[in-house]
Amino acid sequence: MISFKLQIILLIGAIISFFLVVNLIKVYKLELKYSMLWLIVMVIIILLSIFPKSFSFISNIMGIELPVNALYLLTISGVIVIMFSLTLEVSKSTIKIKELSQEIGLLKHDLEKLQKGIQKK
Repeated sequence: MISFKLQIILLIGAIISFFLVVNLIKVYKLELKYSMLWLIVMVIIILLSIFPKSFSFISNIMGIELPVNALYLLTISGVIVIMFSLTLEVSKSTIKIKELSQEIGLLKHDLEKLQKGIQKK
């Protein structure tokens, strides 16, 4: 089982992080679609810190001897999932920026052709 001190640290850290994410959403500095994964992770951490026996259950299922090691493994896995989702969003944004830049270039080219046509008349 995890120690009471670690349980309190997890609970306080998750609650502070939860309210920080909610506040960032309120002041429009963080989009809701990006924050949902963070909110889910914070709720899971809060639940696991309130019910520390669940760490023992999870570590037994995973075949890990110490519940703290299961916590570290789950934390690292969660960070990897968040990084992967953010990588997907960055890739989508990069593709969209490239397409928009090409579209602007074509529009500028068409505008220059129109301006040259007007100047010739």
